[in-house]
Amino acid sequence: MQTLPEKPAWLRRVSILGVGLLGGSVGMALRRRGIHVVGYSRRESSCRAAIEAGAVDEGFTEIATACRGSDVVVVASPVDKIVELAVAADHVLDDDALITDVGSTKAQIVAEIAAQSPSLARKFVAAHPIAGSEKTGVENATATLLEGKLVIMTPADQTPAAAVDRAAAFWLQTGGEILSMSPEQHDQRLAAVSHVPHLVSSLLASLVDDACLPLVGSGWRDMTRVAAGDPTMWTAICVHNREAILNQLDHFSEALGSLRALLAGGDTAALKSWLDEAKARKEATE
Repeated sequence: MQTLPEKPAWLRRVSILGVGLLGGSVGMALRRRGIHVVGYSRRESSCRAAIEAGAVDEGFTEIATACRGSDVVVVASPVDKIVELAVAADHVLDDDALITDVGSTKAQIVAEIAAQSPSLARKFVAAHPIAGSEKTGVENATATLLEGKLVIMTPADQTPAAAVDRAAAFWLQTGGEILSMSPEQHDQRLAAVSHVPHLVSSLLASLVDDACLPLVGSGWRDMTRVAAGDPTMWTAICVHNREAILNQLDHFSEALGSLRALLAGGDTAALKSWLDEAKARKEATE
């Protein structure tokens, strides 16, 4: 377990709305710090599963009950539900409480939050932990999932500095490392490194016919691993970040055309050089 900053005195109770893989992992990390964690789910069975997994201390099926008295509310739902849940939480929170999220898209969420109410806009600091898996559910959550991982914070221009500082202090308690940028920068960059790669992985999975399936090896499995992600969650991400994803798909299409031309041209040395450059870029991230 990594060494974390001292726990802030104000951080005693946290509510997590949506205790799946990410929400459950956040809950487990916080409970190790002696923080009381409350979970919310629409189903009683999901609340019980979260308690049994050790992700939360208690669980409720009513948002108001789950959020009342909490210092921080983490909205860990699909991106198309984040604003709705944040609004519901705001109704029962104290003025100095924090609301944050784990969504993979940011610009639309931040804009909708700003349009809701001054109270909510002062509390909400958008965040995105760069951690996860193609697996889902609290049964796959771990207390160390966020350790050493980036947590991107994308506050709005009008977000109070005190709320931003509080959000950073909170996310550091999970083991995350903070990086700040604008919501628009986040969405463009995540389209490049996450959203389009997911779609390409799904495309590769869909291209293999039944006759080829017995021949797939570790390379194909590695390339298509993320295609096993939740289609409902990824549909919402694609709708929210449509423009940035389309821009990156255009870039991908152009690059694919250039690669095809390179291969068709028969220039072996140029092809080898292209592969060398790609290998070096991959190794630079390891």
